[in-house]
Amino acid sequence: MKRTVFPVLALVLGTAAAGGLFVIPDPGAQACDGYVIVYRTPDHSVAFGVSGEGCRVLDSDAAGLGDYALVTIRGEGGLADIAEIGEPVYRDHHSVIVRLSRPVPDPFVRPGIHHVQPLRENRAPAEAIPIPMRSGYDEIVAEIVEAVNQDSLISYTTNYQNYLTRHSSTDGYDTACAWSQDRFEGMGLEVEVQPFPMSGYTCQNVIATQTGQTYPNRYWIICGHLDSTSPNPYYDAPGADDNGSGSATVMEAARIMSGYQFEYTVKYILFGGEEQGLYGSAYYASNAASAGDSILGVVNLDMTFYGPAGNDIAWLHNNTASTGLRVAFQAISDTYVPALVKEVASSPSSASDHASFWNHGYVAILNIERLVYSNPHYHKTSDLIANYIQYFPFGTNMAKASIATVAYLAGPIPVGTAGESVVPVSSGVEVRVSPNPVSGPAAVRVTVSSPARALLEVFDLAGRTVHGEQLVLTPGDNTVSVDMSPFPAGVYILRVSSGGGHTDARVAVVHR
Repeated sequence: MKRTVFPVLALVLGTAAAGGLFVIPDPGAQACDGYVIVYRTPDHSVAFGVSGEGCRVLDSDAAGLGDYALVTIRGEGGLADIAEIGEPVYRDHHSVIVRLSRPVPDPFVRPGIHHVQPLRENRAPAEAIPIPMRSGYDEIVAEIVEAVNQDSLISYTTNYQNYLTRHSSTDGYDTACAWSQDRFEGMGLEVEVQPFPMSGYTCQNVIATQTGQTYPNRYWIICGHLDSTSPNPYYDAPGADDNGSGSATVMEAARIMSGYQFEYTVKYILFGGEEQGLYGSAYYASNAASAGDSILGVVNLDMTFYGPAGNDIAWLHNNTASTGLRVAFQAISDTYVPALVKEVASSPSSASDHASFWNHGYVAILNIERLVYSNPHYHKTSDLIANYIQYFPFGTNMAKASIATVAYLAGPIPVGTAGESVVPVSSGVEVRVSPNPVSGPAAVRVTVSSPARALLEVFDLAGRTVHGEQLVLTPGDNTVSVDMSPFPAGVYILRVSSGGGHTDARVAVVHR
């Protein structure tokens, strides 16, 4: 698709005053004392500062980058919405740089606007960074992919949706973070809640770490944003697809992969402040870059459930530096999730958390539904899981492909606790609960024939997770006590799961 530049301002050649925005006809241009790069395409770079000979001036005499925003529009109608906050000075397909006439209000939810974020320096390398690939089929990766469960994804998403709103400034967001922290810790992961400042209040990221056995200081990230928005964001922003879907996939990845060991460290991250302008991921990536962290690559999930027939397609976004990771994603998912159709974005979007890593020179890709700009429930109070059930198994396949990529690249190790082989908990493993019905503690007996690590979860019939803990199982009978007395009377599903599947048992709770 041909790239166009807005004709709103005169484009002239020459030298701009300090604080100008201009185009450099060199996609590999790097920052220098006179300017910084703020946007890249395969054909050119956009910079802020003092331009030189041969540069095309877009705007001049700005006080700083804070005078601009990078806006992603959903279609031509978004241009009218942009007029509410400023004047377009540059366009590359769905990406528009806007000279702001006033601060962007929070929330700024308009039908034609997909995302608004501050214009930031972009330090992405101009050349692709290679991603080493092993040869051969990995049976452990296949096990991990097989364990990705549609019901589990729906359950996690339903739980996030039921907070009513996860707008970054609300109690709903804080509660969702606390629940996520508890779930990660129940999987045996180290968890950090990372606070960051945003718009006069403190928001937070939730970071779970599974330390690598061979290269603990080099890591892969699978991530998504936890916050949501709508025209009524403080009271009704369920955000099932945006981005309960991505958050659920991160949680599902942790649920399964925590039962395995890997050569490299894996981080499972839920970011806040994405809807306000990628604040959580920008804070994380900036700190990681300052500390010299060795981030090998990032797979970002944002909106992965909307896939009508014929458009159930994974839309992959990468910058030049991240081409190798995108190619690896395609190859790995072709092998382990051949049912998922993939398409590469011709104009990569910067409208999600992967872009924060691009800005600091890290490799990152976005996996998103192909019809993201046409999703009728986007940023609406109708963004409910019930509106996406009909499109499964598309959402499950999106999760499988992303989890397969991270698991494969992290290097699975075929050993478990104390060097013993790990066997999956499958339908052939017996799980018994007594007494049943129960009014207090229930004895859960799990019988396995070989050592295994597993996750014990209790779901209500609405799909919400009400309990979870990590198990280390030994051959024979293993008995775990679960206190059911805090739960309302009703029927619950008790699930024991690990790398290869899960076994369910029903238990009734009564209060005498």
